[in-house]
Amino acid sequence: MKLIDYLISGSITLLFTVLVLFHIGNTEAPESFYTATRANCDIILDLGENTQVSHIYIYLGHLNTRSFTVSTYNVNTNMWDLLNSSAAAESVFDWNRIDIAYDIHYLGLVAIDDEAVLGEIVIIDDSGSAVRPVNASNYPALFDEQDTFVSPPTYWSGSMFDEVYHGRTAYEFIHGLTTYETTHPPLGKTLISLGIRLFGMTPFGWRFIPALFGILMIPLIYLFGKLLFDNKLAAAAVTVLLAADCMHYTLSRIATIDIFAAFFILLMYYLLLRYFLTDMKKLPGNPYLPLGLCGIAMGLGVAVKWTGIYAGIGLALLFFWYLINHVPPKEKLLKLLGFCLLFFCLIPAGIYLLSYLPFVDGWGRDNLFLVAWENTKYILSYHSELVADHYYSSPFYEWPYIHMPLLYATDMVSSTMVSSVSCMGNPAIWWFGIPCILFAMYRWLVKQDNTAGFLVIAYLVQYVPWFFVGRITFIYHYFPSSLFMILLIGDALNRFARLKPWCVKAVYGYLSVAVLTFLVFFPVISGIPADWDYEFSLRLLNDWILVL
Repeated sequence: MKLIDYLISGSITLLFTVLVLFHIGNTEAPESFYTATRANCDIILDLGENTQVSHIYIYLGHLNTRSFTVSTYNVNTNMWDLLNSSAAAESVFDWNRIDIAYDIHYLGLVAIDDEAVLGEIVIIDDSGSAVRPVNASNYPALFDEQDTFVSPPTYWSGSMFDEVYHGRTAYEFIHGLTTYETTHPPLGKTLISLGIRLFGMTPFGWRFIPALFGILMIPLIYLFGKLLFDNKLAAAAVTVLLAADCMHYTLSRIATIDIFAAFFILLMYYLLLRYFLTDMKKLPGNPYLPLGLCGIAMGLGVAVKWTGIYAGIGLALLFFWYLINHVPPKEKLLKLLGFCLLFFCLIPAGIYLLSYLPFVDGWGRDNLFLVAWENTKYILSYHSELVADHYYSSPFYEWPYIHMPLLYATDMVSSTMVSSVSCMGNPAIWWFGIPCILFAMYRWLVKQDNTAGFLVIAYLVQYVPWFFVGRITFIYHYFPSSLFMILLIGDALNRFARLKPWCVKAVYGYLSVAVLTFLVFFPVISGIPADWDYEFSLRLLNDWILVL
């Protein structure tokens, strides 16, 4: 790494940081809560006079899918008229809309569940204005943060997609509540909780740490590219491609655990490569240092999501492939295997176990080993036995060509403007990546190219296991594989650039196309309000639903 390398990677990282943090989420949200129980399930609001109420918004706390009856008091009959017997507010830490469309003086809400945690209630009249009840002081926790309401609510002001699981669980870790999301190990939610501790239970707070990890992947892939290709153009190319990949951008702006798993997977392969080159003395230093750090990174990855196990299989394949071709003396081999036993088995197991420290077992068990063991068995049974369907699900063979993007959020902000967040790859990158993967396979299997072999193995071990998964899957499951696809594109571009002087200009041209494509799709991946017709026009394939 020379000064020019730091300037290139630093400038791309800075630009990506600005894009990721731009309008990522509101820094304010309701954080004082009213708890409705069987003893105090009635909420009676006096609007002061008859008001045509269009709808209300309920900001839900950490308990999801709460039901309410909605009534209005009839002064003529001295009775409550039932308007809705089971109005539902489903999404936690989000503004849930309940339509009313009725002339109301006294509004009655009754929580049907044993317990409902409410952050705020906002009443909207038929002109679109918020109406504050004259008796709001009777329910201070419900009307003390009205200024946190943003009309209309979008991803900016509340949770979206799986944030209702992972963001909620991070909140529960902080407050010692029973853990809700138990289908993945706890570390990813613990990381999300760090941002909440810093910035509060707000959209910015629960998205900050995922954004940080997404940003850190930019300099990491530059280091990886420089180590692989020993060429700053190739390293810069993979860095630009990662920064311009739509899925990487979107996953960096949502409080889910996929960005953490991908970061640790990329890191562990980078460290394994450093070990190989250090052991061969192409790099200075003690080879045991990057090897040990690689094992720690693997442990962290597995403690976030079990896709880290796929990566661990890839590490083992590459490690033993290396040993076969570089057989050390017996004494060194025994020492090396003992070191690997410690750093790739015992320490990862310890990391995985310790990740359960904030986990609160709903059964009251306080034995850390037992809690981790029982939840591990549950994770295995859940993912192996899950029977479900989802409109945006997509089988593994559809991922490389982006058959079905995943629409995280879509909200009309005016009659013509819409805010949408879609999880999808950059077509200029992903579609070009398919022939690059095939070319690398040819280079490895026919030309015995070790660099291509390293990347192909890393790519396949993250991808092939999904061939045998029976449960529903989504396009974001391809994300770890897409990182190595980008490195495979970099390998192809590096070879191409050395053919003729004009080929370098062609590489710059392709990178420009990838960046331009990212900018074209920016409105449908960022949630920034844009014209509905424009976003709809980006539907390049028939099954693409990028906006509703």
